[in-house]
Amino acid sequence: MELLISAATTVSSLCCGFTVASRILPAEDCFKLQDSNSSQLIETMVNSVQKLYGSTHMIKYASLGDYIEENVPSLKKLMTIGTCSNEESSYIPYSLQALSTAMRLLQKYEFKENHGEWVSNVKPSLGPGIAERVQDALKTTRDDNIDVCRSVKAELLVALTALLGDSGILAIPTVPGPPPKLRTETTALEGFRAKAFSLLSIAGVSGFCQVSIPLGIQDNLPMSVSLLAKHGSDWFLLNAVEAIHNVLKE
Repeated sequence: MELLISAATTVSSLCCGFTVASRILPAEDCFKLQDSNSSQLIETMVNSVQKLYGSTHMIKYASLGDYIEENVPSLKKLMTIGTCSNEESSYIPYSLQALSTAMRLLQKYEFKENHGEWVSNVKPSLGPGIAERVQDALKTTRDDNIDVCRSVKAELLVALTALLGDSGILAIPTVPGPPPKLRTETTALEGFRAKAFSLLSIAGVSGFCQVSIPLGIQDNLPMSVSLLAKHGSDWFLLNAVEAIHNVLKE
């Protein structure tokens, strides 16, 4: 699927010494992972951009899962590992599920590398759930596709940098929906986690900076969207977020 991305050269505008965002890319497939309110989230964000910049010409919708699958070739080796097969997560793009797998494998391996010796020597008393995850991490070896995950990390950084350039912003949901209630069925909980990790892995693996911005309240629950910019563009992203947030407060 072709991405609906402007082919025009990125325009570098300056406002008060800061680069102004040249385009904002809502990842439509990521917003479809939301349990509800996805259309309202996008509408609120688009209205804010229109009020701030005077038009919506800079909004360019994208299919992030397709783009990642086409531009991160090492990810194909992880497509069949750890994918969640229940109905709740059946519509998560396979590339984002695989990206989530890469993130969790790297987390476990890096935890072992940095803290494994301390855990083995000190034998800390850890609570249920945490203790099991720590022990699972200590069993991780380089044979667990760690080199593949590192290739994914490097390729994703290059791919997303090419997508956004110096002044583009990617928009995704911060979370898939309201937090699960107590005693949520295991299947539904697994689906929520799978969607959450798929969203978290985009910045988590690429190293891109990410800021969550509140967009209001619906049904007594806060709504938010996350904005991402290329690695090292923290000030650029923070200034863009501040400008959008100021519009929302008006």
